[in-house]
Amino acid sequence: MAFEFKFPDVGEGITEGELLSWKVAEGDAVVEDDTLAEVETDKAVVEIPSPRTGRILKLHAEEGELIEVGQVIVSIEEGAGAGEPARAEAPPEAAPAAKEPEQASGQARPAAAEEVTPPSPPAPEPTSAPPSEPERPAEAAAEPAETEAEAEEFYTGSVVGQLEEAPDEEEPPAKAAQAQPAAEREGESGVSAMPSIRQLAKEMGVDLGKVRGTGPQGRVLRQDVEDHAEAAAYGRETVQAPSVQPQEMEQAESWMGGSLQQDEHGVVERVAFKGVRRTMAHRMAESLAKQAQVTTTDEADVSILKRIREKERTLAAERGIRLTYLAFVIKACAAALQRFPRVNAVLAPDCDEFVLKRYYNIGLAIDTKVGLMVPNIKNADRKSIFKIAEEIIDLVERARDRKLDLAALNGGTFTISNYGAIGGINATPATNYPEVAILGMGRVREMPVVIDGEIKIRHMLPLSLTFDHQLIDGAEASRFLNLVIGFLEDPDRLLLESI
Repeated sequence: MAFEFKFPDVGEGITEGELLSWKVAEGDAVVEDDTLAEVETDKAVVEIPSPRTGRILKLHAEEGELIEVGQVIVSIEEGAGAGEPARAEAPPEAAPAAKEPEQASGQARPAAAEEVTPPSPPAPEPTSAPPSEPERPAEAAAEPAETEAEAEEFYTGSVVGQLEEAPDEEEPPAKAAQAQPAAEREGESGVSAMPSIRQLAKEMGVDLGKVRGTGPQGRVLRQDVEDHAEAAAYGRETVQAPSVQPQEMEQAESWMGGSLQQDEHGVVERVAFKGVRRTMAHRMAESLAKQAQVTTTDEADVSILKRIREKERTLAAERGIRLTYLAFVIKACAAALQRFPRVNAVLAPDCDEFVLKRYYNIGLAIDTKVGLMVPNIKNADRKSIFKIAEEIIDLVERARDRKLDLAALNGGTFTISNYGAIGGINATPATNYPEVAILGMGRVREMPVVIDGEIKIRHMLPLSLTFDHQLIDGAEASRFLNLVIGFLEDPDRLLLESI
């Protein structure tokens, strides 16, 4: 008997999704809860589990296709006769043979564990791919490769992302190069690069020997590594999109998966705007259409925070975290929101009432390869700065790997956009509607500041607060921002006043 499985309602008002990849093929045997496909909704990538045990009769949608809630996506032949034969090929005594594909996939096991341990280790064996699915190891090895649907545009960095925050002050290239011994700059590969760039290349899986350096004397810069990694994801050597002449259209290839066409000025590529980027575009338009957005700016002297970060760097490293300015800003905002609760509210469209949120979930704007995502740290007011720093790392990694679930993306009350991680100083961020405020962080810089009539060099953090003037007036917004700055400039006050 065939069961027609329809794309289910995954909640939160989602009506459609893009089918990123099938995890099964027609003819495969599946059991209940096996993953059938990965679908990208307007909020996250979700795995669609099988509702039945049986065999796949037909896949009704193609990868890259938009599917709607209630649409039939797969037909499953139910019954024990459909699902059991393939699985029956794996009797208990065949379990040791399952070790071979596991070793072949790179999951090496200590020789002693294989020789000395009798029947007790087989307990973990069921976690490996079932013998009835011999093609799974090859599929698993291919999963990290980016699909065309995921790679709509080149990744330009991360608002929070890989850097988490910008360095305090960039050294001039010539001075930075002189500060390192030649052997350390060139390393074993003979490539001229700073140690931090070598570490970045290692984290991104980039072979520095294949990167073209654009710095002085061919030194490899951070941008060179990032550009090389992004180009490699497309199977190209450069991130630049070359021009195309009308007479070259038939031989030219598309750059972003679109179709080449000609307008009155030359060749254009028409690309479908979908997924997270399309959703974010709609939300930005909605945000600007429904709110009277105004931005106020100021600066915070974070010189004391800098010393605290340096002092506690070892302790943070022992816990496997990086203590960033962002963690302190999140904690400061969570404390300030309790004193200015309307900044943590939502205004009704008819302006007849507003909903005061009595929880403080601080969102982080993270720029991923598929668009901007805003997961949030739940109950930030009740968490330590170390705990917040730990969750920042977790959210950034899951956003980068597209493993964020709906729970991480829903429930935010206030958002922070750390554009300083890329190098910006001032900006006017748009609110994450229906939230009524967003705080932007610029790059921390050493600046001359007059203190008690004397000029001193301090580390200054630019801050921009965009707010809905329909609910929040300028004075309230300025007082809120002043309180955040007060907490950042005097961390002892944050310790004393926050919960």
